[in-house]
Amino acid sequence: MKTFVTAFCAMALCLAAAAQVPGGEGRRWAVTGLSADFMREAPDYTAENGDQALMGTVVEIIGEEGYWRRIVTPEPYTAWTTDLGLTEMSETQVNDYIASDKYICTADITYIYSEPSDKSLKVSEFVMGGLVRTVSGSNGKTLKKGRFLACMLPDGRQGWVRKGDVEDFAAWASSRSLTGDNVVSTALRFLGTPYMWGGTSVKEVDCSGLTRCVFFMNGLLLPRNASQQARVGAPAPLDALEPGDLLFFGTPATDEKPARVNHVGIYIGDSRFIQASHYVRISSLDPSAPDHYERDPLFARRLIGHELDAPGVTSLSKSPWYFIQPE
Repeated sequence: MKTFVTAFCAMALCLAAAAQVPGGEGRRWAVTGLSADFMREAPDYTAENGDQALMGTVVEIIGEEGYWRRIVTPEPYTAWTTDLGLTEMSETQVNDYIASDKYICTADITYIYSEPSDKSLKVSEFVMGGLVRTVSGSNGKTLKKGRFLACMLPDGRQGWVRKGDVEDFAAWASSRSLTGDNVVSTALRFLGTPYMWGGTSVKEVDCSGLTRCVFFMNGLLLPRNASQQARVGAPAPLDALEPGDLLFFGTPATDEKPARVNHVGIYIGDSRFIQASHYVRISSLDPSAPDHYERDPLFARRLIGHELDAPGVTSLSKSPWYFIQPE
């Protein structure tokens, strides 16, 4: 079996410019332990929020300043977070963690409880896409009581989560089917979520955070920002859009400057699309519609059927950040 670090090194060579991942000895690894770990552009609470890492995400630590850690996430995205939300692991420990059985949160928002009862004390919030390890009983089988499953947070604390709010991560990942209907269905679950710059969770999202969350829940890892997402997949004609296509907005090209992308949404059909703008909402491309979005898209990209047509897109089940890969 190929270890995470070995597989990651190969991937990092392709993404080094974006991820700035160093090579050599002494690499440091960690797993995020908050429901949505804020990642800031500088080691200061007043610094701009650039991204969020969901619970259970493997990251590399590439810098340190006081209690702040500079980390690289699977997108890849590089920013700062505090050590309180990280559990640092050795190379062996992180490989064991990736190989371990896990649950993925499939509810929008739920909680991990101290006892198998939703009346017990809460251990942690748990949001869509977050990961925790499973816990086995003395018989070697998954530990459960009533409608609750035992689980282990990245820092080793144990708790209980409702059965209906999680699925076996490996089985869930292998069952993903990237279709227009599935993408639209997932996107609609975010309606009403407030906009927050750097948000990448169902609690708050920005425009590219929404698209990344939606495609993650359908088994595909997208790069973090709209300008990066604009380079994946295949061109989609604006006069023949299909549900699940990504619409990109921004400044049109001129003779002096290329087009500049600064916004992205997901086409859902009938000249309508879903976007994170003030909050997640449905807008129309039709100028006569009451919910017309007063910006025309620059272009569209199609990922469905073209998932791996460009660098920067990875199937979740084939990502060494989430699963040990065969040689």
